[in-house]
Amino acid sequence: MEFRGPDISRPRIELHPEDHIYREPITQYLNWNISSSFRRPDGVLKRVFTINDLFPGPTIEARAGDTLIIAVNNTIKDESFSIHWHGLHVHQSMDGAVGVTQNPIEPGTTFVYNLTIPPDQSGTFWYHAHSGVARADGLYGGFVIHRPSPKSTVRGLLGQETSVDSDRFHYNKELLLLIGDWYHRSAPDVLSWYMRAGSFGNEPVPDSLVINGAGHFDCSMAVPARPLDCLVSSIDPPLFNMERNLAYRIRVVNTGSLAGFSLAFSHQNLELIQLDSVDVEPQQKSATSLGNLFPGQRMDFVIRTLEEADDGQGPMYMTVELDRGCFRYPNPALTPEQTFEISTMDSIQSQKENIRPKHHLDIEQVPSARSVLADLPPTAQQTHVVYTKIEKLSIRHNIPYGFFNRTSWKPQSNPPQPLNSLSKGQWDENQFSLSTGPEPVWVDLVVNNLDEGDHPFHLHGHHFYVLAIYRSSTGWGSYNPFSDARPPGLSLPEESDAQSPYDLSRAILRDTVQIPRRGYAVLRFRADNPGVWLFHCHILWHLASGMAMIVEVG
Repeated sequence: MEFRGPDISRPRIELHPEDHIYREPITQYLNWNISSSFRRPDGVLKRVFTINDLFPGPTIEARAGDTLIIAVNNTIKDESFSIHWHGLHVHQSMDGAVGVTQNPIEPGTTFVYNLTIPPDQSGTFWYHAHSGVARADGLYGGFVIHRPSPKSTVRGLLGQETSVDSDRFHYNKELLLLIGDWYHRSAPDVLSWYMRAGSFGNEPVPDSLVINGAGHFDCSMAVPARPLDCLVSSIDPPLFNMERNLAYRIRVVNTGSLAGFSLAFSHQNLELIQLDSVDVEPQQKSATSLGNLFPGQRMDFVIRTLEEADDGQGPMYMTVELDRGCFRYPNPALTPEQTFEISTMDSIQSQKENIRPKHHLDIEQVPSARSVLADLPPTAQQTHVVYTKIEKLSIRHNIPYGFFNRTSWKPQSNPPQPLNSLSKGQWDENQFSLSTGPEPVWVDLVVNNLDEGDHPFHLHGHHFYVLAIYRSSTGWGSYNPFSDARPPGLSLPEESDAQSPYDLSRAILRDTVQIPRRGYAVLRFRADNPGVWLFHCHILWHLASGMAMIVEVG
């Protein structure tokens, strides 16, 4: 069976749920060739990794229960790769983490991923390189799993016949936005700059941002010390087009290497419906801006173009504002707040200005839907406490390295085989791990961030309930449930369960969570997907410096 691919006329990526939600599960066969070419995503020439000559790579659309057979052929002579399927609960051998679940795909070789999508998973996901730092040079793409409709003999969306999701959330069309920070230097060069004493552990600040592989860089802002091959464009085309009097589901992925961001839309109200592919509790008040969305995270919202603009015919705009909180030094080349026009059939050109949101929704404070929290038990059967930090040690020549407890992670190298193919006694000294045992159990993982910066942490193979997040204004802000009477900074409602020190009614089911500096997070997950799984910071430079650990399940 053949399906229409998503509209790849960059930067618009329109999805086609009607091709997937009414059919039975099938096996899709995909053939991918990884290559590279010099391109100008934002006007600046740079070597970019592509899949089938596309940047971003091909958007995968499927339905829950599908099987995907994806043959990935590495045609690049000087790079090796792997692909991780972010947020999917796949079999561990298909997870794509080099040194943990597979060896890299060497030049001139092919690796076949065999992914069966669990019947209970749907939503917005993505895939990206999980070897080295190739993600920052463009090796990523969107992955959307549609929730199947019980109306198996009907085709159409809202306005004709409806799908299960468009029925629930009332929208007509779906668009995908892959938004992330962007560096003009190659990712290995950026990492080399960071992994030296002279960086003082300050993360490299990006130069630009791209949306679905396209951006607008002001060539006049280039730093003279780093000359660029930059083309000045006198044309500022619309980011994409949206029709009036329709409702759109916008699926957003933060594909960046460092910065979170928020989104704001002119003249429009936004209804947040999912975070990390999980339904959220409906909000009583619509928002005009949402954020911050951190690297690896996803959010879905519905925007309704029913209301006319203030003057009856003005254009729509979207503003992307990068989170300046993670920038420790100024980059004069970067414009952290950028506004893009969204074309509508009846809009006319007007002066473009950054949007001042009337109501901003902090998505980190939005709990999951009550139906999602129904499976959350009042207590866990195991509790593990870990500590993480970027250290600059003299024994390591003051180069910044990420640590969990006393271990800085590197891919298994002695012997050079993935951990899932070795007995635990063969793991090298760079592997710090916790084990949940042979039986499925509920686990509390208390992550103490002793660092001076926030970190977005991602757990492979699982989602987790975020029970508590705390940032201290003084001291380290750490929490050890084995020695502390109460979690610091938490106040419980009167009706809270005495068995639990946490307000479970405000829990959030995620697969990537931002843990504040000098603070902690309590994550509860069901350890029922056997395998060896990576838990790591999703800031690319921190993962490359060792801020990762292993969770052994089963």
